[in-house]
Amino acid sequence: MPVEFIGANPSATLMRADSRAGFVSLWEAEWSVQGSGLAVLVWVDGDDAVRLLTPDAPLGGWLADTFSRWFPELDGLPEIAEPVECDVVEWHIGSDHARAKVIGADGTRVVTTISRPVETRPGEAVAWQLGGVPWTLTNLLTFCTDATLEVDGARVLGRPEVGGADGRAHSSAVIATHETWTRHT
Repeated sequence: MPVEFIGANPSATLMRADSRAGFVSLWEAEWSVQGSGLAVLVWVDGDDAVRLLTPDAPLGGWLADTFSRWFPELDGLPEIAEPVECDVVEWHIGSDHARAKVIGADGTRVVTTISRPVETRPGEAVAWQLGGVPWTLTNLLTFCTDATLEVDGARVLGRPEVGGADGRAHSSAVIATHETWTRHT
């Protein structure tokens, strides 16, 4: 089983009442079979595509096609658009908060934060089917109570869903670090 990705993937789904107001996913490839680098996926209610901003189009496209497009957080959202070149103005992924600011060559501006952790625990999914390919995912998940998202200067009005069961916190805003994706062969 070859390892194909090592890095981080914080994400947040912001809700307004019972509907999704916005979604953001930060990819930080410390190492991958496609090299190292960064990518941001972002969607705001009303968009006709999930935007993909990255300084490295081949890496960003691979992350989106291999992983993100199969994630349950994107169920019901439009297709992921072709990668748009971007400048990374600010980027920090830590154990207690994540923050990014990127500006796309098409003028798209994204600013996001994920913060206020309530619980951290290891995560593992074995033989997770992504597009018919089984993967094993291990990571450290930090569930957070706050996330903000601004796209093109407009703040997305929404909040993460936060709850819990069996004494374990859950949130639609999570900082996933120490993430390793291994493809089953």
